[in-house]
Amino acid sequence: MLVLYASVVESLGWATVALLDQDLEIAERVIEGDRKVDDQAGELTGLIKERLADAAVEPDELEELIAVLQMVPELERSADLAEHIAQRARQDLGGAISPRARGIIQSMCDVGIRMWQLSTRAFAERSRDLSFDINEADDELDSLSVALLREGAAGGVDPAVAAELALIARFYERLGDHAVNLARRSSAIAAPARLSPGRSSPGRSSPGRPFRRRPSREVAGAARGLGGRLARRLGRLGVFPGDDRFLELFERLAANIDRCGAVLVELVNDPSNIDERCEETRNYERQGDQLTIEVLRRLDSTLVTTHRREDIHALAEALDDVLDAMLASAAFMQAVRIDGVLPEVKQQAENLAAMAVELGCLVGCLRSRQGARRRLERIEELEHDGDVIHRRSMSRLFSGDYEALEVLKWKDIVASLEEAMNQIEEASDVVESILVKAR
Repeated sequence: MLVLYASVVESLGWATVALLDQDLEIAERVIEGDRKVDDQAGELTGLIKERLADAAVEPDELEELIAVLQMVPELERSADLAEHIAQRARQDLGGAISPRARGIIQSMCDVGIRMWQLSTRAFAERSRDLSFDINEADDELDSLSVALLREGAAGGVDPAVAAELALIARFYERLGDHAVNLARRSSAIAAPARLSPGRSSPGRSSPGRPFRRRPSREVAGAARGLGGRLARRLGRLGVFPGDDRFLELFERLAANIDRCGAVLVELVNDPSNIDERCEETRNYERQGDQLTIEVLRRLDSTLVTTHRREDIHALAEALDDVLDAMLASAAFMQAVRIDGVLPEVKQQAENLAAMAVELGCLVGCLRSRQGARRRLERIEELEHDGDVIHRRSMSRLFSGDYEALEVLKWKDIVASLEEAMNQIEEASDVVESILVKAR
């Protein structure tokens, strides 16, 4: 993992050098390095899956393996973003960029490298103390991204160069987002496991209780297996409700997301009813809030669950975040009173709605335990398609055919739809984690 982190940091620095100095040799080195990162990521993923297939994996190790398995694709995508920056050197873009834009790009590189160094430390040290510094740097990177977009929208800038500057700003911004996400995952790994009532920390005795030796690995493993089987059997017998009532709430949340996605498609196809469609979206988001609250209430009042309590909580929050992002997209459109719609925005909405359908099917796999792999792969494909559409939309906005105010207006709408798709991918990662732990 640390090799992958180091590769991203190195690629980001050299990609910026290649872009600004128009150095094709360095650019080719970064592009070739991205292929090596892909190979290393594939090899690491294979090793983790082999280890997960071992029935003797301890719970703590299992959680860490799953977390690392979810982090590998983010590292791989981050190396891809550095490669995209290096690709711009082939277009002789560096010579067409204004001195001010060059300075902004160099500053974005410096901040991005600092963020990735902090994220690497967070993983290597399993630290939870670096989140403030990373978030502060992320805010700085976002401000620089806006400055670069404004520089591209300034008068006299060639439209093709403006479009490329918008894409470059997005590449650096996404690299920062990935650094933040990975630091959060590292923080989750570092979070201490909660002790159940009556249980003391290993190696310590509770006040008034004699010291008890920690059970052997074999005994502990047998107890966990028996406990899980017993919980599922008692659930089927109705002694306690198991997770069926949670699954029902998750399915209702997913259905809400599906319907909200369909409304967004209607909105972009017919903006004349924008107020009515936005109100529908807002209603679905409110229903989602109520369902999320119900999940958390039931979790507090349930003594035993067959899935981990923190996983139930995480999935409820992830699904609620999807609805929040969808509402944000509709609210942006309502705030600027759109009339005509960019073709790519329609494609984004349709892609988002398709991802919402797949997410609903994936949540259903928590009950059936079948077909999840196909749904996960489909969500990943759609998210990739969404990235392609996003790049096309930015190219159109900075083609020179739009006024600066229109560019800023549509940029926020495009970004909000992209964020909603990213949230669906995040929710799918949580479902995948639950399914792996329940094997």
